[in-house]
Amino acid sequence: MDMDLQLSLVLDVLVAILLIATIVYAIILNRKLGRLRADRAEFETMIARFVDATQKADAGLKGLKATAEEVGRSLQQPTDRAVAIRDELVFMIERADALAEKLANRTSPREERGMAGFAADLSAANLAGAATVGRGQARVAPEEPADEGDEAAGGRSKAERDLLRALRNAR
Repeated sequence: MDMDLQLSLVLDVLVAILLIATIVYAIILNRKLGRLRADRAEFETMIARFVDATQKADAGLKGLKATAEEVGRSLQQPTDRAVAIRDELVFMIERADALAEKLANRTSPREERGMAGFAADLSAANLAGAATVGRGQARVAPEEPADEGDEAAGGRSKAERDLLRALRNAR
């Protein structure tokens, strides 16, 4: 019996030690769960801030997209006008090059058709150079009337003399 009593006492002590270990472990676990609950509340606050920031960023992106589309539309109109003006200028330059080459190939305008033919060519160049640009019309400057000094230069206007001088210098 004595042995039964000792064995019972040893088992009771062993159970008591295990109960103390369980209580200590439960206290540690309770503290960790308390921290987890506190962290959960902080985590929920952080998620709420993140959702708010995401919504603000989304609204900002929509505003940025609308602004970009508006700026794109406002820039498209001047770009379209610039392209049209460029095309007209290319056409005018091609016509001017053709006329300059035609004039360069001639030895003297008077020899082939006389002064009237030369003036007709210049008038044709003035008409070909007239183009609608933007809202108004850009025209090549009309020929200046000949003054007394022009009569001495063979009846050519100042514009004709300047053009001939430029062609001679280009050769």
